[in-house]
Amino acid sequence: MIETGIERAKIQLNKAVENIRNEYGMPYFILEGIIKGVLADVREKEKRGILEESEKKISELRWELEKAKAAAKKVFNGESDQVSESETGQQGGHPEE
Repeated sequence: MIETGIERAKIQLNKAVENIRNEYGMPYFILEGIIKGVLADVREKEKRGILEESEKKISELRWELEKAKAAAKKVFNGESDQVSESETGQQGGHPEE
């Protein structure tokens, strides 16, 4: 199914290139430069997407780490004999030993 979609997309892109060539009368070497620029744009968008996803995950992990540190500090300081599940992210209310 994916292969069919990829093949259809490739066919559409080739048709679009031919349509642009015919409409503007551009030689293929000029179209090649344009396509390389478009490809660079696509790659940049992909990089930005990966970076944004990575930054989001890092932020989530930092938040979880801070919660775990706070829960561990409470246990270490003897402030609570039982740490809540929401503080540890674990079932049973006790940190794993």
